[in-house]
Amino acid sequence: MFTVASGERAVELLERGAARAGETSERTGPLAVVGAQGASEGIWRCWISGRLTNAEELRERFGLPPTAELPALIARAHAELGASACELLRGTFVVVAVDRNRETAMVVRDHLGGRPLVYVRVGGGALLAEHERAIVDLLPSVPGPDRLALARWIEHGKILPGRTLFDGIRSIPPAHRARLSAGSVAVEPYWRFRYEGLAAGSRQEIAEHLRTEAFAAVRRAAQEARRPALSLSGGLDSACVAAGLTTRREPAGEVVALAGVFPTHPETDERELIEATARHTGLPVELIGFDDRASILAPALEHIDRWSLPPVTPNLFVWRPLMARARELGVDVMLDGEGGDQLFGFARYLIADMLRTGRVLAAWRLTRRIPEVGADADLRLRLRALRVYGASRLVPPAVKRRRQGRVVTASPRSLLTAADASSLSELEDGGGARETDGPLWWRAMAADRTQTDEAFSVSAHLRREAIDERIDRRHPFLFDLELRRAVLANPPQMQFDPIRDRALLRDALVGDIPEAVRTRHAKSFFTDLLAAGLHDDGALLADGPARADAPVRAFVRAEPLERLLREASDPRDNRAASQLWRVGLADAWLRALERPQHPRELLEQAVVRRS
Repeated sequence: MFTVASGERAVELLERGAARAGETSERTGPLAVVGAQGASEGIWRCWISGRLTNAEELRERFGLPPTAELPALIARAHAELGASACELLRGTFVVVAVDRNRETAMVVRDHLGGRPLVYVRVGGGALLAEHERAIVDLLPSVPGPDRLALARWIEHGKILPGRTLFDGIRSIPPAHRARLSAGSVAVEPYWRFRYEGLAAGSRQEIAEHLRTEAFAAVRRAAQEARRPALSLSGGLDSACVAAGLTTRREPAGEVVALAGVFPTHPETDERELIEATARHTGLPVELIGFDDRASILAPALEHIDRWSLPPVTPNLFVWRPLMARARELGVDVMLDGEGGDQLFGFARYLIADMLRTGRVLAAWRLTRRIPEVGADADLRLRLRALRVYGASRLVPPAVKRRRQGRVVTASPRSLLTAADASSLSELEDGGGARETDGPLWWRAMAADRTQTDEAFSVSAHLRREAIDERIDRRHPFLFDLELRRAVLANPPQMQFDPIRDRALLRDALVGDIPEAVRTRHAKSFFTDLLAAGLHDDGALLADGPARADAPVRAFVRAEPLERLLREASDPRDNRAASQLWRVGLADAWLRALERPQHPRELLEQAVVRRS
């Protein structure tokens, strides 16, 4: 795995680990790199892990031949532009650039965080890698858990900004870089979104432009794929990717659609819509039926054993058959519509901007054009929308977080201890994201998608999944900067509709996707599959936390835990199922920190119980 070390002690640890694994490390001044090829130009030595979507454009700009490899391209860019070169790069990447004259280095994470990047300080230097496991394997001893990060993950399924579940291992945010020099490690931003005004034109013109940009993002995601595939669902975003793939101008390998269907779970199954999209776009589709006998627990335990972390989602047991079939077909790149629902969603805090500027009547009228509320909403719902999307956004963040902390501790079902809830509230008060310019609605849309991805460790999970499945995962609606900019330039009023969510995208796709998909407003979820899976695996998942010596008990309140464990094989609702899932996996992970063989032993028990 791609790993970087700075400083004598960190370099020593990396080189020793590389020798054990039979890998070669490259040493440049105070830096050592494993897992990537480098290139030099002038005083710069550069490496890249990941891909660029604008490589051709940059080769032309810097006068390089079409055959120039990415490290050479990045080295040329640094030779001409210095440290600002990475602002020009587009794609999902981690770049390392060493100034050999000054013996300083930068380790840069891409603008939207498509590639993960974590680090730990070692002496005056640092170890940096895409995944925590790469760092843990190099350290003399396994770090313990970060108490607050783990408590928050158990309660909400979210990771604290800039933290990981391991104490001392930190995450570098998107659009940030680590500056490394002798005895110094500093994490700093190198880029941010800037408000540049709104696109002009009629609704039809804006919609057509959105379609063009969305399809361009799909084409960029499919670049250089020999045998691309699409994970197709019955949803709008997935259908948009299908349409973009079948209308692309650049030649690529033959595209195939793969889709999971769930005949025994009608609330989840989207077979008819999937087949309609495939027919409309001309994509060949292969349907893969969900096996009700599949263990929900087994792939999660394998993930802990492989990566020294619990998985972000319980849905590994759903997607594994689809990815296995993709490998059989020789697929090298898998695309999907992940993130489209939020990217193309309405600008909810436009209501707050109206209230802030005294346009109270306009804000009130807008509450009748919110998809979740609708034109026929009663007074109570409209007042709630005015509060949630308007007034609450104007409350100072510190006051809001303190209120939320009190609500959490008052909930009888909350697993957070009072002390942890208070500490988390104070920590979040001082850890807000950098403010951007522009209206409130624009700031929220500029930050929400990236912050949400980071909170749920989306890019790290997707990257681990790609490595395990040996298929590159690409997500045009999650990590394409040019598309994000185009969406942020859309007039916010056009995104409101009393019935339809993602209204502008729906208008943009007239004729490109089936009407049954374009006009469908319901959404299928996999949460019911989790509850169903716990019917068989819930008792085993609860065995660990149920023990008096369970390590997870040090991180949660006793009474709500006991209530949750009593419902282990039949949780009352999806929230309880999700809580049980995280509690059980947190306990398995904590035990694995002390005894690495624990996940494998638990996996054997799961197999025995199902046989």
